[in-house]
Amino acid sequence: MTRTEFLEATKAGGIVPDAFNLDGEGNECYVLADRDGQWDVYYSERGLETGKHHFSTESTALEYLLETLRADQAAKR
Repeated sequence: MTRTEFLEATKAGGIVPDAFNLDGEGNECYVLADRDGQWDVYYSERGLETGKHHFSTESTALEYLLETLRADQAAKR
């Protein structure tokens, strides 16, 4: 999955852009971070990184992030 595909899927799914950050920083949102060739996905809140998962490719990390956002959105309904 590319970033463009990810962004299109979030828009189509009604996921608000404030729910995630693809630039490795954020507060009270899910974050995708490139760390020396490894990709981390985690929830950032007050400087803490919770629920961190590591991936070897950006594509796999984006797929996981999208599924996480969809599940989070469904739980709030």
